[in-house]
Amino acid sequence: MKRLNAFVVPLVLVLAASALAQLAAGKKTYRSDNAVVHYSGVSDDYAKAFDRIAETARAAAIEDFGFDMPESISIEITTGGQTRLFTDGAGFLNLTIDSEKALHKPSESGVFNIYGVCHEIGHIAMYRPITDQSWMTTAAAEGWAHYLGSRLVDVVYKREGANLWPDRYDYRSDGGARLAREMKSPQPSDLTKGAALWQEFVGIVGDKGVAPVFSAWGKAAIDPGDPGAALRKALLATNSDARLGKWWNKAEPLFIERRPKSSIAKKTVDVSEVSDKPTELSKDDGTSAGMRSMAGTGHAVRFEAPDDNSYLTAVKIYGSRYGYPQAPAENFHVWLCDDTFKSIADFPQPYSSFERGDPTWVTLSITPTKVPRKFIICIGFSPTQTKGVMVHHDKKASGNSFMGLPGKPPRPFDGGDWMLRAVVSPLK
Repeated sequence: MKRLNAFVVPLVLVLAASALAQLAAGKKTYRSDNAVVHYSGVSDDYAKAFDRIAETARAAAIEDFGFDMPESISIEITTGGQTRLFTDGAGFLNLTIDSEKALHKPSESGVFNIYGVCHEIGHIAMYRPITDQSWMTTAAAEGWAHYLGSRLVDVVYKREGANLWPDRYDYRSDGGARLAREMKSPQPSDLTKGAALWQEFVGIVGDKGVAPVFSAWGKAAIDPGDPGAALRKALLATNSDARLGKWWNKAEPLFIERRPKSSIAKKTVDVSEVSDKPTELSKDDGTSAGMRSMAGTGHAVRFEAPDDNSYLTAVKIYGSRYGYPQAPAENFHVWLCDDTFKSIADFPQPYSSFERGDPTWVTLSITPTKVPRKFIICIGFSPTQTKGVMVHHDKKASGNSFMGLPGKPPRPFDGGDWMLRAVVSPLK
């Protein structure tokens, strides 16, 4: 049996605003007050059931847990591909199935669709207040969604009844009852261990005590090399219960993803101290063969400086922004990393640096910062379905382009080379 919660963030988003319009073309729509389902290849009854699940689970997240949820949950259902479900963490769910048979009861399809939607809404409840999840392990993020998703299944059954799903079955078995069975396993998975820790946490702070903690964590100034210190401080500031400290001692080793910084110290100089004859370093051939926006990860390229006295002065990216007409009032990140992909310096840049529409080369000015002979530039946009930047790549991969975020080994990108360049200058 498989839970329908694979391909949650991180995921590759290849849908810009124009692509979303194409995706919606030819689809039917079922809409309620706080949910909407765009669908094709499935019956109206299933679309209505998905809408009711999203509407009811969203309401429960607000009323029972006090989470700040989006005004509406949007679900796109497409047939004809590998079965998968993901969320952008902001309010959008995308479900792809091979055929309507994937919507049959789990005993026949092996897919837990009701639980899957509740699971993704659990992610949304967490990711809206905690926009930077880079410190979370899979056990933390997926464990929370498993815990809350299981509870939301029970709420949906209580409010919507036994006849919700067209291929009727007792879907209470997909909720808290299944989670309880998993917790009794002599060798529980990290997902189950994470869910168990979140259950213990809720037992301490109460259902409505979770949202204030998530909000505090989202506002905390977290050191990627040691996130635990700031998270502990923010946690204990929200609640004086002595049990929380003991709980965190158990949770931190399983929940925290440390991203150590480089041993190379950041060294900057004034722009007047560098040469006005820069060198542009590139791995791409200048011709776009595709574009991608990637949530939960970043675009990275490895370069080699022309000498030992080079300073990064700019980064150039070929791409365009998608989403709402007005750029979000937030920054994305440009990291200078050493050759092991550990961060030397972080240079936040405004989203408004990119315009919507046709792609173009965008030059981002950087405070002149010394680079090692071999270094990596990484860009992280933290995109969702409604905001992000499409970064283009060429056709042939040189082995110098990657996907990842600083502090962990990146994954090679074999689709080509990112059209991402570094501009370096020597000292005068």
